[in-house]
Parts: sequence; C-alpha cells; structure tokens
Amino acid sequence: MWAQVDANGQANHCLNSSNSTLKNSGKSTPSSKSSSACEAVLRQELDAQEESSAVLHEHLEELKRKTEAIEKVLERTTSLYDKLKKQEEERHLMLQKLWHATTFGISSQP
Repeated sequence: MWAQVDANGQANHCLNSSNSTLKNSGKSTPSSKSSSACEAVLRQELDAQEESSAVLHEHLEELKRKTEAIEKVLERTTSLYDKLKKQEEERHLMLQKLWHATTFGISSQP
C-alpha cells in the first residue's frame, strides 16, 4: 500500500499489489479512474524524489569542490608554517651564537 499526504493533510492511498490480488480473487477492483489517479500520485512522488535527489547531488558536488579547495589552502598553510618555523629556528640558533660570542668575547678581554 502506498500513501501520500497532500497539502491538506489528507492521505491518498494507492493499492498496488492488493489490486492484482483482488482481480485474481474475482472481487471488484478500483475503477480505472482511481487507478489513473493513483498512478498520477505515484508519478508526482517519484518526480519529487528525483528532483530532490538531483538537488542533493548538486549540493554534494559543491561540498566536494569546497572541500578540495580547503584542502589545498590547508596544504599551503602547513607548508608556509613549516617554512616559517624552520626560519625561526635558524634565527634562534644565530642569536644564541651571537650571544655566546658577545658574552664570552667581552668577559675574556682584560
């Protein structure tokens, strides 16, 4: 049994497998009008789901593009950070050498 709730909160019921069971049992089946209406409701539901799926796929692709761009920025930032850290370490080492040379050079003079 398929059901869809319309804008007024009313449920539209479509009997798929039950229709063939009723036909096979010799009991009366819904008219072709209600069958066509049922098909129309199901077609609308399918169309809405396909549209929703397309929108979600579009959002997913956009998120993938943004993620890729962010990963590139992160990679560049990490590279720059590592470069700056190395430069800072080199400067610190040079300052230590200068400090030792200045301190020991001054104290060793008479």
